[in-house]
Amino acid sequence: MANITRDEESVCREVSFLLKFSRHRNIASYYGAYYHPAPNEESSEYLELVLEYCSGGSLYDLIDSTEGQSLKETWIGYVCREVLKVNLTP
Repeated sequence: MANITRDEESVCREVSFLLKFSRHRNIASYYGAYYHPAPNEESSEYLELVLEYCSGGSLYDLIDSTEGQSLKETWIGYVCREVLKVNLTP
């Protein structure tokens, strides 16, 4: 990927991951992306990713809800197991 910024490379990796794994039960479904060029010099371009709505929130939301406490070991084990399932699924 020549001539792209670190942020652009990160977005490309994220979209590639979503394309590869979005059909997995533990990954939000990816429906597409919309690129919006900057309408003028004062504005920035942006990319919208369209994903499945997750009513339970994200892993970040779960961690944030502990209000500075550690996640219980059972939750950490569950999260680790489910992440491994994503990586082990063909």
